Amino acid sequence: MYGLCKELIKFGKKPTVILGFNTKEEIFYEEEFKKLGADVYVTTVDGSYGIKGFVTDAIKTIYHYSYVYTCGPEPMLKAVYNATNKSGQYSFEARMGCGFGACMGCSCETKYGTKRICKDGPVLVKEEIIW
Repeated sequence: MYGLCKELIKFGKKPTVILGFNTKEEIFYEEEFKKLGADVYVTTVDGSYGIKGFVTDAIKTIYHYSYVYTCGPEPMLKAVYNATNKSGQYSFEARMGCGFGACMGCSCETKYGTKRICKDGPVLVKEEIIW
């Protein structure tokens, strides 16, 4: 996400970054994103830093955005999917048994059939994902 943020800024965009952690001790890359010029929100589940709660709690405070890029565990991706009303790209963190598509262990149902995160992903667009 850091590399993507750098590219967006290079092309004149002003990204808003939401970083989600369990505790203050786990936080990383906040300063690096700020140095790039991004607006940065940090959430912690325990409320020890930033906004108390999940990334979706920060999303509720952002009213103007045109696209969403997100990566993380599947429950978070599903929550972001439900909390946003714009298109976006979702990078899945799936467990992969074989890593080349044979075992189907990292399969995800989409509007276009089953996709394997290891081979057909890991990024899927919001409109194709079926929860």
